[in-house]
Amino acid sequence: MKYQRLKSSISTIFYLNAAVWLLLGLSSLGRISEGQVIPIYIQGFIAVLMFGNAAAMFLSGWGINRGGRRYFYLAMAVIATNILLTFTDQVGLLDWITLAIDLVLMFLLIIFGKVYLYNEKTARIGERA
Repeated sequence: MKYQRLKSSISTIFYLNAAVWLLLGLSSLGRISEGQVIPIYIQGFIAVLMFGNAAAMFLSGWGINRGGRRYFYLAMAVIATNILLTFTDQVGLLDWITLAIDLVLMFLLIIFGKVYLYNEKTARIGERA
């Protein structure tokens, strides 16, 4: 029961994170203009990357709910990448908020992984018998 609740919580936080990145991408698209120092094509590319991140977050949440070792590792890679990329640009309030969400997700995934990977391993041993 605790395992299911943890799995559901992780998926929900991934969906929340996906929504944040979707809003950030839409906001970036809305601010594209020729008057900025950054060229328009780079501004558009940044928005596309934000949408890609939102998709990766959504896929990770969906995959954790579905199950499978691949999705667990995908989720860990997405969160680790987000944490590392947080500090590659100017760090503002939204960066700190997404970093906090990412750190909570990383912590929960580590706990989840210990239970999940162990349960998957013992389930495979049981299938062979």
